[in-house]
Amino acid sequence: MTTAARKMDPDGKREAVCRAGEALFASRGYAGTTMAEIAREAGVAVGTLYTLFPDKRALLTELHRRMERRFADATQQGWAAGQTAGERLDRMVDALFIAAAEVADIMPLYELTRDTVSSDDYRPGAAVMAVIHLQYTEAVSRGDFHAHDPAAAAAIAHGMVEGAMRDWAVRPGAREQRRTIRELKVLLRRAFLKG
Repeated sequence: MTTAARKMDPDGKREAVCRAGEALFASRGYAGTTMAEIAREAGVAVGTLYTLFPDKRALLTELHRRMERRFADATQQGWAAGQTAGERLDRMVDALFIAAAEVADIMPLYELTRDTVSSDDYRPGAAVMAVIHLQYTEAVSRGDFHAHDPAAAAAIAHGMVEGAMRDWAVRPGAREQRRTIRELKVLLRRAFLKG
């Protein structure tokens, strides 16, 4: 362990481990990454790493939660920025794709964890779907959205966004990526907006 690592506070060590885990899992995959490599990259002792995360799955789950919190925050901020229901949908989509662009280098983590259930029953997507559920319920109460089951609508919207993000990530060039975003906005408006 380096002198700098010894001087890091526990939060600094946790952050260093998370950043190292993001980089290694995204570039090498889950099976191709060891806890020893993560500890070395983070500049912490292997024992410290296991104190913070009991195993690779726990670290991967934490990394997904961090990414999902970023997307949930973006969803809320985008939604709040619009005036009409249509603007809210559009701004939410824009905010999500800006957030995705900011973490494009670690987006492979999302693929590694999307079907994972952690030991505490955490399900990937739950935080974002909870935010969408609240937004949908708010829009229904104002008469802006069709009155469907909010949980089902949130799951459908989440699936549409997730599918568009996958398409966006493999599209060659900004023009094609913008087309994916436009198409998603049209689909969400058709699915949920009244009138």
